[in-house]
Amino acid sequence: MEIGLLLNSDNKHHFYSKKYKEILLKNNIPVKSLSPDSAEILEDLHRCSHLLFRHTQGDTDLLIYESLFNIAHNIFHIKCFPNFETFWPYENKVKEYYLLKSMDFPVIDSNVFWNYDHADNFLKNTNFPVVAKLPKGAGSSNVVIVSSINDGRRIIRQVFNKGVKPHGLKSRSNLASFSKSGIYKFGRTFLRSKLINMGLLDDKTDYPEWQTQKDSILFQKYLANNSFDTRVTVIGTRAFAFRRFVRKNDFRASGSGNFNSEPDKIDSRCLEIAFSISNKLHFDTMAYDFIYDEEMKPRISEISYCFVDWIVQGCPGFWDEKLNWHPGHFWPQKCQLEDFLETELH
Repeated sequence: MEIGLLLNSDNKHHFYSKKYKEILLKNNIPVKSLSPDSAEILEDLHRCSHLLFRHTQGDTDLLIYESLFNIAHNIFHIKCFPNFETFWPYENKVKEYYLLKSMDFPVIDSNVFWNYDHADNFLKNTNFPVVAKLPKGAGSSNVVIVSSINDGRRIIRQVFNKGVKPHGLKSRSNLASFSKSGIYKFGRTFLRSKLINMGLLDDKTDYPEWQTQKDSILFQKYLANNSFDTRVTVIGTRAFAFRRFVRKNDFRASGSGNFNSEPDKIDSRCLEIAFSISNKLHFDTMAYDFIYDEEMKPRISEISYCFVDWIVQGCPGFWDEKLNWHPGHFWPQKCQLEDFLETELH
């Protein structure tokens, strides 16, 4: 057995993957780092029994894994993590919505548009507010609340014209408003945006590999009065869960950094739904974000197979598929490797 641990586009291991390597070496399991830039990448891959990868949020990583997955899985017959079902919807909210809706899972009602005229017609006939989302985003970026037809048209002109750069959608309803940000922060944000548009300041971003997004947008029903969401992370037969509270003067919980992992505060319906989806769609691992609709029924806003490891490890335990509680702290990488390699690790 030799595990091929594929490097990311910067030819380095993601911090999440470093824990994979640490666990494998601790258990005396051979592991080889595979460089996507190597001229011998196919030969190196062919010698491996397993291929292991963890995407970043960059577009290049998506292309790297998609380029090698089919070769590894269908030609070299190597076991791969993540499997196709797991990585296919990653970082694409349109794929997520279509997938969950096709199976009648409780995803928040949404409308997807691929051209300006259809999106504009929707705005003419909808009830505001609605939530606008681009396929790609992280930490609530490219997710804004739209309160008027003019604001919606400002967004779709951007999406269906030049597209949207990584720094996000332009929206008067977004957080970058005077009343929500305060005079200093708002002024700084406004000035920075102007300088970038004038070409006098580099548009540096936390996600430099993101390509410009254009020609698709998702409008999601706005579900009011949610002070938190529930994040359920399913790894095989284990479900870790915690609540994330929304940021001040905001409607979004992702990226807030304010969370609570008390198990008795978790809605068991979220656990049941998450287990059901993972089993039916054959996900290796998946994180689900739940909020409540008007009838206080859990609805899924987004899913992702990538998540922050230390938050999951900090949970006081996990539930199994029968909703029995298992106390303790577990690194998600160790759980994933045990399932992937079908062996117990220490």
